[in-house]
Amino acid sequence: MNETVLLIPSYQPNEETLAFLKVLTNAITVPIVVVDDGSGEHSRSLFEEMETYGITVLSYAENKGKGYALKQGMRYIVAHYPEASWLVTADSDGQHTLPDIQQMIATYLPISGELLLGVRQFYFQQTPLRSWLGNRLTTLIYYVSTGLWLSDTQTGLRKFACHDVPELLEISGDRFEYEMNQLLVLPTKGYHFSTLPITTVYEEKNQGSHFQLIRDSYLVYRPLLTFLVASLSSSLIDVTLFFLLSLVLGESSGALLFATTLARVLSGLYNYQMNRTMVFHSQTSIRHSFWKYGVLFIAQLLLSWLGVSWFARLLPSVLISKIIVDSCLFVASFIIQRRMVFAN
Repeated sequence: MNETVLLIPSYQPNEETLAFLKVLTNAITVPIVVVDDGSGEHSRSLFEEMETYGITVLSYAENKGKGYALKQGMRYIVAHYPEASWLVTADSDGQHTLPDIQQMIATYLPISGELLLGVRQFYFQQTPLRSWLGNRLTTLIYYVSTGLWLSDTQTGLRKFACHDVPELLEISGDRFEYEMNQLLVLPTKGYHFSTLPITTVYEEKNQGSHFQLIRDSYLVYRPLLTFLVASLSSSLIDVTLFFLLSLVLGESSGALLFATTLARVLSGLYNYQMNRTMVFHSQTSIRHSFWKYGVLFIAQLLLSWLGVSWFARLLPSVLISKIIVDSCLFVASFIIQRRMVFAN
């Protein structure tokens, strides 16, 4: 029998959480596993009440984070529900409605290799400012980093095959960054994403969420920002060298070609090493990735030279032309490197 198990990590639940879970257990027939992420003694009675609803509760003493709780739940489900084919994760802070959870459970998913995401729509007038800004920024950075557009990268309502749990357990992260790491790592392993529109809900302007803005924003954005820092720092080296060389050599077409070439070679070597070791943690050999990087490097070099030469006729500053052209090129290059050059 193909069965789905619902997994809900929970930290310091309240009476509203309890009421929702009671309704949920009466409305769905799939097993529910709740992970008590070190909520403490004052929450014990609430978790004991959940058990009377037929919910399996896993507990440990110290708060470890959402990613840790999800991994603990996955391990338990794989071990105790061998007949289960799929696993759905949902949040306990009221952001996922009963119809959305039911639809997620009912939606077909292949037995392996795909992640189904319940995505919300964030309208400025209807969304708390912190949540709107956080989601828009993350979506943009994620797109630049991967070339994939997801309107909701922070959704906790997800469905995947139990067969894929070992792969998911290998992904790093014990707090809120774990779910973002899933979105970064799985495409590099050939996984596909599909989306299911869900209701956007914020309980009391999202006060039920335990996402701590400074600490957890850093953890969520860290893998994405690593990508951008490597690209921006190499771009800074490139632009600085080009500007200094253009001051010395002048702005003729030949001088621009030489300045572009030398600046790009030096910044390219720096960028290759940064991307291979610090950004993509590539396991492919240097010989395998370097020739691909070389082809991309030459293409960028020519496009940069042609673009800067053309824009220099229209704009008063060569530096402005350089920044415009290379800003577009490094975004395209970033996507190509992730998908083709340094793909493990």
